[in-house]
Amino acid sequence: MLEAHLDTASVMDTTLATDTEPATALEKSGLTPRDYQLALFHQALRSNSIVMLETGTGKTLVAVMLIEWFAQRAAAGSGRRKVRVFLNNTVALVHQQARVIGDNTAQTVHAYVGAMGLDEWDETAWTRTWARADVLVMTHQVLLNALRSGHARISDIDLLVFDEAHHARGSHPYMLIMREFYDHCAPNDRPHIFGMTASPLNAHQSAQASVHHLQASLDASMCTVDLTADQSSRSKQIAGSDQAAGPSAVCYEYALPPAFAPTPLTTALESACGSAKVVVRGLRTAPVILALLGPFGVDQMWLYYLRQWHRAAALRPAPSRNAVTSALPDATAADDPLLDIADLKSALELARAHCGALLDAVSDNEQMLATETVVHPVPQLRALGLHRRPWADVRAQLSPQVNRLLGILLQWRDRPTELRGIVFVGRRITVVLLAYVVTLIAEFDFVRADVLLGAALKQSGSIDRPIRSGSVRTANQLTLADFADGRLNLVFATQVAEEGVDIQPCNLVIRFDMPKTATSMIQSRGRARMPGSQFIVMVPQVDPELKQSLDVPASAAPLASEEVLSAMDADASELIVPESQVTGESQTLPEHQGSYTDYLRLVRLEDCLRDWCRAEALVNPTTTTDSTNIIVSSGPAHQEYGRMHYNLRIDDSPSTELEEMWVEQGDKQGRIYTIVSTQARITYMSAVPTVHSYVQHLPQDQLCKLQPIFDFEQVAQPKQPTVSQTKKTKKAKIPTHNALFRCTITLPSNAAVRRVAGPLMPNKRLAKQAAAYRAAKKLHQLGAIDDNLSPIADPEDEADQAANKDTNAKPTEPNAKPASRKVKGARSSTDTYDIAVAPAFVQPKALTQPDMESGEMAAKYSPRTWHLYLLSLHHPSTDSPSQIVFASAHRMPADISVPLFVNQFNAAIEPRDTSATIFRPKYLGSQVLDQAQFDILAQFSSKIFTRMIFMMLTWNELEVGSLLAPLNAEGTGIDFEFAQSCFDDRSIVYQDSTTDYSSLVGTLIMDALDHGRVKVVEQVCDTIDIYSDLRAYHSKKASSDLPENPQPDGMDSDDGCMVAKKKQKGAKTRLSVKTMAKWTDVKRINRIRPAREIATGVPLFKVRNISLVYNYLTIVPQSILSSAYVEDAQETSNAAKVATGAAFPDGLYTSPFFCAREPMDSATIANLSLLPAFFMRLNQLLLAYEVKKKLALPVQVQTVREAITSSSANTDVCYERLETLGDSVLKYIASVMLFVAYPDAHEGILTTRRGRIICNANLFDLSTRLKLPPYIISQTFVKRDVRLPGRGWHRMPFIPAKWICMSPFFKALSSTESSNTETSEDAKSLGDADLAVPKKQLPTEPIVVGTTRMLSEKTVADIIESLLGASVCDGGINGALAAARALGVVDNGWTCWSSFASVWRSNMAARKRKMAQLSNMRIETIAATTESQEVNDLLQEMKLDQSDVLFGLDLSVSNPQPGSVALQHKSDSTGLSDMATAQIEDTLGYTFNDRALLVEALTHCSSLDVTSSSYQRLEFLGDAVLDFFLTKRYYDHQPPLNPHRMTLVKHVAASNDLFAIVLVCNGLQKHVCHGSVTVRDAIHDYELRLKHARKVWSQRHSNEEKDHREDSATMERPAKSRRTSSSSEKSSIDIYSDLPPEVWDAVRAPKVLGDILESLVGAVFVDSGMSHETAKSVYERVLSPFLDRFVDSGKLSLHPVIQTLLVCQGWGCDAVSWENGTDSNPLEYTNRYVCHVVAHGQRISTSTGDSPRHAKYNAANALLTAIGASAPNALDGDLNAVHNLSADKATSGKPGETALDKLLKPICTCAERRLAEAEQRAAAEEKKKRMEIEQNNTSGGIADAEDTTLATDVKMSDNIEEGELV
Repeated sequence: MLEAHLDTASVMDTTLATDTEPATALEKSGLTPRDYQLALFHQALRSNSIVMLETGTGKTLVAVMLIEWFAQRAAAGSGRRKVRVFLNNTVALVHQQARVIGDNTAQTVHAYVGAMGLDEWDETAWTRTWARADVLVMTHQVLLNALRSGHARISDIDLLVFDEAHHARGSHPYMLIMREFYDHCAPNDRPHIFGMTASPLNAHQSAQASVHHLQASLDASMCTVDLTADQSSRSKQIAGSDQAAGPSAVCYEYALPPAFAPTPLTTALESACGSAKVVVRGLRTAPVILALLGPFGVDQMWLYYLRQWHRAAALRPAPSRNAVTSALPDATAADDPLLDIADLKSALELARAHCGALLDAVSDNEQMLATETVVHPVPQLRALGLHRRPWADVRAQLSPQVNRLLGILLQWRDRPTELRGIVFVGRRITVVLLAYVVTLIAEFDFVRADVLLGAALKQSGSIDRPIRSGSVRTANQLTLADFADGRLNLVFATQVAEEGVDIQPCNLVIRFDMPKTATSMIQSRGRARMPGSQFIVMVPQVDPELKQSLDVPASAAPLASEEVLSAMDADASELIVPESQVTGESQTLPEHQGSYTDYLRLVRLEDCLRDWCRAEALVNPTTTTDSTNIIVSSGPAHQEYGRMHYNLRIDDSPSTELEEMWVEQGDKQGRIYTIVSTQARITYMSAVPTVHSYVQHLPQDQLCKLQPIFDFEQVAQPKQPTVSQTKKTKKAKIPTHNALFRCTITLPSNAAVRRVAGPLMPNKRLAKQAAAYRAAKKLHQLGAIDDNLSPIADPEDEADQAANKDTNAKPTEPNAKPASRKVKGARSSTDTYDIAVAPAFVQPKALTQPDMESGEMAAKYSPRTWHLYLLSLHHPSTDSPSQIVFASAHRMPADISVPLFVNQFNAAIEPRDTSATIFRPKYLGSQVLDQAQFDILAQFSSKIFTRMIFMMLTWNELEVGSLLAPLNAEGTGIDFEFAQSCFDDRSIVYQDSTTDYSSLVGTLIMDALDHGRVKVVEQVCDTIDIYSDLRAYHSKKASSDLPENPQPDGMDSDDGCMVAKKKQKGAKTRLSVKTMAKWTDVKRINRIRPAREIATGVPLFKVRNISLVYNYLTIVPQSILSSAYVEDAQETSNAAKVATGAAFPDGLYTSPFFCAREPMDSATIANLSLLPAFFMRLNQLLLAYEVKKKLALPVQVQTVREAITSSSANTDVCYERLETLGDSVLKYIASVMLFVAYPDAHEGILTTRRGRIICNANLFDLSTRLKLPPYIISQTFVKRDVRLPGRGWHRMPFIPAKWICMSPFFKALSSTESSNTETSEDAKSLGDADLAVPKKQLPTEPIVVGTTRMLSEKTVADIIESLLGASVCDGGINGALAAARALGVVDNGWTCWSSFASVWRSNMAARKRKMAQLSNMRIETIAATTESQEVNDLLQEMKLDQSDVLFGLDLSVSNPQPGSVALQHKSDSTGLSDMATAQIEDTLGYTFNDRALLVEALTHCSSLDVTSSSYQRLEFLGDAVLDFFLTKRYYDHQPPLNPHRMTLVKHVAASNDLFAIVLVCNGLQKHVCHGSVTVRDAIHDYELRLKHARKVWSQRHSNEEKDHREDSATMERPAKSRRTSSSSEKSSIDIYSDLPPEVWDAVRAPKVLGDILESLVGAVFVDSGMSHETAKSVYERVLSPFLDRFVDSGKLSLHPVIQTLLVCQGWGCDAVSWENGTDSNPLEYTNRYVCHVVAHGQRISTSTGDSPRHAKYNAANALLTAIGASAPNALDGDLNAVHNLSADKATSGKPGETALDKLLKPICTCAERRLAEAEQRAAAEEKKKRMEIEQNNTSGGIADAEDTTLATDVKMSDNIEEGELV
């Protein structure tokens, strides 16, 4: 392979020579390169090349030409599509080079950096990226990660460009890309290599070795322009470029610094707060800064550190809610982080005392804007500029080096606009301090400086930040932009500015510190690109004698002359350091500072490179056609170097090269682990980041950051033989070493592999890589990482995503906004669903028969069997029940019981009876009905409903599934004769003018003036007739006195207002009509009105409506019933007015001409008024029965009805309570199933899978798959939609007049009366010209009740949970499991609850066998191959894997047989003593069979104990178990809690803070096993704060609660489930004594404590064989007593945040929100988070807290206190009491005005908004249903049947007369 690799150049030469000529490609690209660039381009086409040119000479343009050339060749070819990849080592360069390539080529260029989330991309996303782009510009790590994971292929790249190619050394990504992928690619598939560098020199190698090393690393030849050309020739070559002849270089000397004494501020800080972390760091840095910058610089360092310390305190998370620890006598610095704030306060006071206002000069100031013509762009430095001091005042306090720098800068004072300078400094802190120093000196007001810093290696612990706010990257980008625009003219920078950032050309570069390498010097010098620029190197003063003896190269920068230095030091007399600041010690040179000799060494190294280039040019002369000389290094030289060092370039140190060769031979085949499916590879270099990535994706909490632990063991080196078996290693001998190293990796307790030991290696680095390599391989073999080496999050989820993935979708772009889409299962997602009909009411499909007239085949009714039921209906207002026959198309279930709430309307019963009355249909048998009988019963049913609901029903004979019929005398069937004749007589009451109507008083009539409504005649008014002026007739009250309509539950208040407005409008219409004759015109029944001479003198009837209630499906609120009683009393009062002789009292009137006698009595009508509610409830029950039958649920029908009834139905039940319970049941069952089915999955995977099971999207899919949406009961009871059950019944939009009464005065319409307006003759005779009534076209088609309805997808999903809740209520946990199986939540294999335990045991045994046999199977596979040295090496490694890999299980059985591995865990080194185990078991009341489960339940993920796993899996299980127990507890609470209150209470009962209190009070926290100091401190801190809270509460309430404490008796625990406590003393201890109420809201607990309690319950559950009852007994023993005492006993108040929302919403404002912020003073450490209660953008309350949650809690409390609101009990308190606010007499502006009124009235506009929305809704509803509103209110109603036509399939008639409908 090596020979093929080294012959790549010739292969590429041949390939490229056959393609497009370079000149042609350049013409197409439109580029105009210079001669030397064109020459380099030609050379780069011939072979892999590395171009070496100084910065600014156009290397990138050569790369652009290559990219364009390869792109044109790819476009002309027909082979596999390839891309060009341009690699950079920094993010800034990626975007810079992408712009350059995009501006100069016609190719599609995409830039990719790690911040774009590329690690989450899969192979499909990368494939799309490859397909969409021609050029990919990216960081080197992005490409390396993509290649390693198999998402990208190096064979898909035709040109690979390396920018800053000199980094290709050691373990740099450039090097790894070449060695891991380029070398292993077929020569014909390898990309063409092009590298760019300013200098290949390496500090550890000679110039020749550096060049050969770089060439061998990139498999390329080094080429550059001819350095032998004279300066004028070179200037001509690069004429017009940024750099003409290079900067003029000069070295400035500075005196050695005196031995300064520590500054007073340093001494004071060390004395006052020397133990503070920041001060310790400053004391360590101060000596270096003192020598480098002087005392003035040290003081600035302290000010900078204090500002950063101040800033860090403001951003640091609060350690606890209450600042009470510092008051405890036993508090220490480790216990209380607040002591750090005390040190900060002391340090700030000292700094202000010594430095004055400089400390606080961090804000902007308008004074600077007025004094400076050019404003400094950095606010912090702009503010510091206000405190400038003369240089003379501080010169003695500055080091000579700083003074020399200031002298150099002062030369630009006369031309400040020309200054563009960069000062390179070695230290980050020095960079910042120099910017401060220059800003604070008055003479340098022309300098506008800023800093450029690289990212710190440990950003979390470093406070050396940029001066600007924001991240380091953001600050650097702003600095570079300001420098390019001229707002800054000087930048102090670290080596980050040498390369990797886009810096505009400058004219001054100063090396404040000596460059470390020649490359650094060359790159920094290249930044000075402007003509006439200067490159200055500052060096310590050179001894004159040494200066004479030095051999200074000609290319070195000369030292500045004595005259120049003397001019700078003209006032040297001022540079006298006071004796108090000098210690008297001799002058010293800081260790980090270089000397002039070091500078000369770097120059000589650069000269060596130049000399070597000249030698190469002589050996290999290369001249292009344009006479440009190209220097190309010889091929054999670097190829020989590659043969010697090919496999050794993992470290730059030559001492490790032979060691690396030894590793290659000893473990050659095992170094690369290739996954065949994806070609992803694990190597020694990639294994460590792979292991780290896996660990970082493991579940972890905020208290610890998981990471692998690498332990090294040093062993003696055995004697090694000389290796000389092969020709390759004939001359190489493996060296002997004094010691070898073995690395052991310990992974966290929740990892798939716990410990891996690597092989012996010659150094620690290789030992670590080899162990990580072995661990990564094992993780892949176990399935912990996938085939792309990514940690397994959820394989099934990834498979689902792959299956559902859109192949045309584009990968996520940076800053791209996700497309808005419909969220499945969300409340906002709605759809239309069918409404199911009970099968009992569905007719069999009719057979088609030939029509008698047309002969066509049509479906017709045929005689069929109907099932008859006797209904006995008894209304509480009647004395006896009424019986009627109900016929259904199919037989109903025998046990159907229909509950109706009828007794609540019986006013005689006190108190009101709200119990349900059960109606049970009695089956009478079946009967076949022919066509005639069917028609008779259909007409009878329609007429019955006409008298009940005053609406006429039509029917479709092919769809009708239910009928009504009268009962025969025998009580066994139908009386058809009565059904046909009972309603025949419909003649009007009027007979003649002499008729006496007094006998009609008290009888029932049907009033044609009121839609045929049945009424009672109260009085005969002989003095008035239809022409009498009766303004208020037909109206209960005047419009101004109309009562407010009592709105039912669920109606919005503004909707109620609109209803009242409509009624008021109708009342005004009635009041405008003077006579009944006019009213007949309005009601359109004037054609049955007799002539005036006949009607005159005929009296009117005062009538009363029969008060009927139709909705008996729910309990009506008492307020609505009371309002109904008030109306009845008012009607009685009106009747009394008539008795006293009042003229025409307000009431209802009709005429004998417009009414007919009603054959039914009022008792029968009252009894039959139960039918609408009965039929609706019957249909609901039958739907519930079908759901139960369909799913085979072990649930009662009534419970199923509750489970499928939504809140929108407004009935007696709703699924919300069952849904809340079912949610916990679903979580419980899913958690147990996943825990058992996936024993290897960690908590993160289990949580993801559970989330996918219980999410609304999945539940919605299950519900729709089972076709449950049609069965959901969501329609509310509406009178106009009342029908008989089934599809075939419809409502007509009006009732024809002749269906109500038959009048002899009926007259047909004349042609003139058929016009658009109809004016009555009588009206004209009265002279009322305004009575012209518009003639409107009335609808004739029947109104069909919709067969579909809109449902929220969340409602559809909730049905699954509610059915589970119903199942657990009636069938227990096994019933819930059966329901989950029927609903598709779990597989059918889980037949009973005990199956979980059996499957768990078998899975654990199989898991152990898999672990034990994994290595054996691998060894058997290798042993089957041909024997060789490589196979023997792999066999040896596999044996090491078998013995040195620990999975956390007992694998002592070498060849386990099926069933031979016991379930017992290895627990001999758990560290849990028998006493501790006994204490825990005594607390839990349970004895463990497998104590390893107990140890696992107590093991935190940070624990280093490899014998036990983390508690996270058990906590996942225990969380679901406790959640179910708590939900069931509050579901069973009496009185029943509504869903909202259940959620409120369970949120508290299941909170982590409450669990932590229970755990600590039981003393279980001391047994937690962890390996984190943070966890230990968090637990200890919580214990101290809880102890303090109990102490304060005890002292405050000891006197007043001793006599009145409800729980004075000691708490007794329930009996244990497994054994009895051996300690009689413990049972008498009250562990919850002096515990404050709701202490969980006052003391915040670390999450680990609550998790431990959940994991203990989970451990008991698993150990007991998944016993539900055993886990419940532990819950009742440990948690239940606490809940009884502190939650269920009335001590739990409503949460202030929830109460605030309820109060404001009850007032009428729903625009209340919370606004979070931080305190402006960071020293307010414990309460620095601020929260505002905001209403309509105005802040109405503000408070602070030590966390955002606590601040929100306090802000809500503050508002409630201000308005005088008292919190009700959350469990059973009256939530409406939150609205009862007393008036604030002191502050209210009006009597009775509350404080909340004063707050919200000026700002709240919710009422106006709701009213406007209600008006819009009403207008839309009125427009949509205009015809119905007109019919039902004022202008609709009764019309003549002659104007009407009906569909042929609708039949409505009894006696066929003229004008009747047929």
